Amino acid sequence: MQIDYSVSLGLTDACFAIGIQSDEVCAIVEHGIVAPEGDSPEDWLFDLDMICTAKRATRMQHDLHLDWSVIALLISLLDERDRLRADNAQLRLQLQRFLHE
Repeated sequence: MQIDYSVSLGLTDACFAIGIQSDEVCAIVEHGIVAPEGDSPEDWLFDLDMICTAKRATRMQHDLHLDWSVIALLISLLDERDRLRADNAQLRLQLQRFLHE
C-alpha cells in the first residue's frame, strides 16, 4: 500500500512559503513558470514542486535582475538539461550492460 503525501497550498500560503508578494506569484504564473490548479488566483493550488520552482525563479529574478519571460526560458532549458542528463545516464547503463553481456 502506497500513501500519497502530496501537499497543496493556496495563494496566501504559497506567497509565505516562497517569500514574495502575490503580484510576483501572479507574474510567475502568467509567464508559465508554474501552472497551479484552479481558474483564478483565489482558487489556485500549488504543489511542493511548484513552490520549489517558484523559489528558484524568484532567486534568479532577484540575483540576476532578469525579466520573468527570460527566467521562464532559463528554467525550461535547465529542466530540459536535467532530463537529458538523466536520459544519458540511463542510456550509459544500458550500453554498459549490453557491452558486458
